[in-house]
Order: sequence, then structure tokens, then C-alpha cells
Amino acid sequence: MDFDIKVDEEDKLRQAYRTRVPGLDIRINSKRGPLDFPVSDISASGFAFQDNPRGYSSGMEFTFDLLLGKKLFLGDLKAKVMRVLDKGIIGCNFQEMDRRQEIKLDKLVLEVQKRLIELRKAKRAAE
Repeated sequence: MDFDIKVDEEDKLRQAYRTRVPGLDIRINSKRGPLDFPVSDISASGFAFQDNPRGYSSGMEFTFDLLLGKKLFLGDLKAKVMRVLDKGIIGCNFQEMDRRQEIKLDKLVLEVQKRLIELRKAKRAAE
């Protein structure tokens, strides 16, 4: 049996586990001043946020700060818009992160994953 599978660039699978982090926002400095957007989900390789009205398009690059609980968590990060979905969801990949930024972001994502696993275990034990 012989067959080919073609994958469109838009249909690629995510490269990393994404999770939701309550209180995580991005701050983008624009001509109108700083704009904060809640992060819908985040991974070691990218994140998504919601923008209405849709001021971002696929391929755009921008610089931003990552805030946790309204406090600076990581600053001066770069991202590239990979997709713009219906309802204003903007999917981005991190660009040019240094080693320190990667480590700090990995720790955040891993900590959230651990807590989710603990919550699931506790829920199963309670059932």
C-alpha cells in the first residue's frame, strides 16, 4: 500500500503542550500606549491571546512583556503571529528567546502542568 500525506503549513500540529495560566497577560507598547491582553494559553514555543477588533495579521512580528498577576514576569520578548482565528484569537510563536527567558518560561509551564496533575489526582481520589 502506497500513499502520501500532505500537511498544509496552517494545519501543523503544535510543537509543545499548551496550558492556561490564570492571571497571565501580555503587554504590547503601541502608538496608543501600552495595551494588555489576557493570554488564552501558553507553551514553551508559543501562546494565544484574544484581540478585538483584530489588529494583528499572520506574519506580523511584535515585542511584548509577559505579566503574571499584573507584575512583570519576562520582558522584551518577541513573537510572530502564526494564525488569526475567528473570534479574534491570535496564535503566536516566540522568536529569538535567550536561554534565561526559555528556562523561566519552561518553569512556569511545568509548574502549571504539575498543579493540573495534582488537581486531577485529587478529583479522582474524591470520586
